[in-house]
Amino acid sequence: MNSHQDTDSFTAHVARQLAEAPDHVAVIDGARRMTRAQLFDEARCIGSALVRLGLRKGAAIAFQLPNWHEACVVNLAAALYGFRLVPLLPMYREAEISFILGECDVEAIFLPAHFRGVAYPDLFSRAQAASVPASQVFIVRGEDPRYATYAGLLQGAQPFAQPLLAPAPAHSKVVKTVLYTSGSTGRPKGVMHSDRSICALIRFAQEFWGLTESDVALVPSPVGHIGGSMYAFELPWIAGLTAVLMDVWSPERAIELMEAERVSFCAGATPFLAGLVKAAVAKDTRLPSLRRFICGGASVPSSLIQQASSQFVHCTVSRAYGSTEVPLVSPGIRSRADASFGATTDGECAADVQILADDGTPVAPGESGEIVARAPRMFMRYINPEDNASALTADGYFRMGDVGRLVAGKFIEITGRKKDIIIRMGENISPLEIENALAEHAAIKQVAIVGIPDARTGEAALAFVVLNEGTQFSLKDMTEFLSQRGLARQKFPEHLRVVASLPTNSVGKVLKRELQALAASEEK
Repeated sequence: MNSHQDTDSFTAHVARQLAEAPDHVAVIDGARRMTRAQLFDEARCIGSALVRLGLRKGAAIAFQLPNWHEACVVNLAAALYGFRLVPLLPMYREAEISFILGECDVEAIFLPAHFRGVAYPDLFSRAQAASVPASQVFIVRGEDPRYATYAGLLQGAQPFAQPLLAPAPAHSKVVKTVLYTSGSTGRPKGVMHSDRSICALIRFAQEFWGLTESDVALVPSPVGHIGGSMYAFELPWIAGLTAVLMDVWSPERAIELMEAERVSFCAGATPFLAGLVKAAVAKDTRLPSLRRFICGGASVPSSLIQQASSQFVHCTVSRAYGSTEVPLVSPGIRSRADASFGATTDGECAADVQILADDGTPVAPGESGEIVARAPRMFMRYINPEDNASALTADGYFRMGDVGRLVAGKFIEITGRKKDIIIRMGENISPLEIENALAEHAAIKQVAIVGIPDARTGEAALAFVVLNEGTQFSLKDMTEFLSQRGLARQKFPEHLRVVASLPTNSVGKVLKRELQALAASEEK
């Protein structure tokens, strides 16, 4: 593995990989296998066409694409021609699209013709995105009479504009991408990353996980998210590995791809790992090529990590922890030698982290407090200045919004979400602690706990549970189970709702705001 200076830009890595092995397969998308040279040539076509349409360095371009190779091309084109990239998740609808495109002043966008039953050209036309002219809306894998197509851009590309392949010393000050995340503001928050912060993230991940060009990564996480984008867009160029894209998650299909492509690395939220384990057991496979699975983005039961480690005997399985603002505060564990910490904690703390008490002073070793973090891979700032005010401490640490503690001096354990803390009779209750306990019950498939107003106690805890097929679970069952687990009675939820599913975002994170709204509507 090559080690490069911090001043290296993404495009410098691209130039290096093209020079060293242009025919190395960088991206696999179904039957399409694209080499580094093919990706570069297609990106040069797309970038040159946008330049001829009048887009200049610094212009914002967006895509709302699934995990397709075209998204990889658009990302590379943006880097080669200095455009600011704004990825949009396919789950976004009119409100989010209109808000984000307007806030970022997007000048061009790439949309799928159809995906999972949605006609994206119609969706876009309803979004009232005034900053994007109709002539700069490009439909991917299909046509629409109102807009141009991705295929058309490729056909009319020449002559080529000159790409930016030289190292860029000032790349720490230029916005490379704006990624959107949900926040306490009730609207999406635009997280701005520079070329330097993204390169620092990828080099760090590459070194911690020991990734090389011989690795093959399965990418089921959406490329509109920090996780999916780093695995599909950046690691193939900086670590040199091959990315296998999945646009729709299927555990059975994932098993087929892992076996056919000899996948060695995968990352995803709890539902991905749970489904993969179940499918592997059913197929009686140990997935011998898989050597690392990183699980994060949602509550991860210890039992799931243990089960996965037992099934995938050659694989280091662990939780990981971070955010769009400070990715990979913990990248997991280094090897199976730390397997117990991989299941019971969120992994090795690998950033500059402080654990703070309510008064802002550091807590005693091993005690829980608010997690604040900073690292070279940290974001620049939010695009909306109003979002920056309370996000950072006076000395520049990002407030992660979580409560946690250090275990054995170097492993971080998330014990709760700071804004999710339930204050009952003046006592702080961490929903995550109870969720992790209830997740061990044989009847429970998923669980989420939220606080609701209570006239007597201030707040009460309401547990939403999804049950495994053919099982039952009552408030009495919950109380008896938590008693058996030895948890303090004041932590027991006072209310229980059995539901068919929990609302989640595209990376599996439970949307507790929606659960609280549901609880409030049922009380009326």
